Amino acid sequence: MSKVFGDWERATLARLADLLIPAGDGMPSANQAGVAGPGLDEVLRLRPDFESPLRALLARFAESDAQLTVVSLQASDPDAFFLLTEVVAGGYFLNPQVREAIGYDGQRPVPIVPEDPPDYEQNGLLASVIERGPIYRPTPGTP
Repeated sequence: MSKVFGDWERATLARLADLLIPAGDGMPSANQAGVAGPGLDEVLRLRPDFESPLRALLARFAESDAQLTVVSLQASDPDAFFLLTEVVAGGYFLNPQVREAIGYDGQRPVPIVPEDPPDYEQNGLLASVIERGPIYRPTPGTP
């Protein structure tokens, strides 16, 4: 685990993260999913611009009650709240077990295969338009 963030910073993040994403319905909490460990390291690798503001946020609320912190951020500091939720959700959904549990295989290329008829003509979506035929108003000044 990278030591870009110290133990107290990771512990603070873990407290806040578990409040945002608690365990339930067979899903791990944010901390159980490693949000304050490998998840944080990966988020910071992908978004190094988050490091400084996240460090400041964690220092600001290191000793605060997690519930009060989240409520305060949400009400009075939307940018910091966005940062916290982006880091927590990003780290959570980067976890392979979480992705497997929700059935998300990740992004991958899917070739576009021509359909017969095209999808926009299926289920009668455009049937009334096709039946009506072309209608238009001539553009003034054109033959």
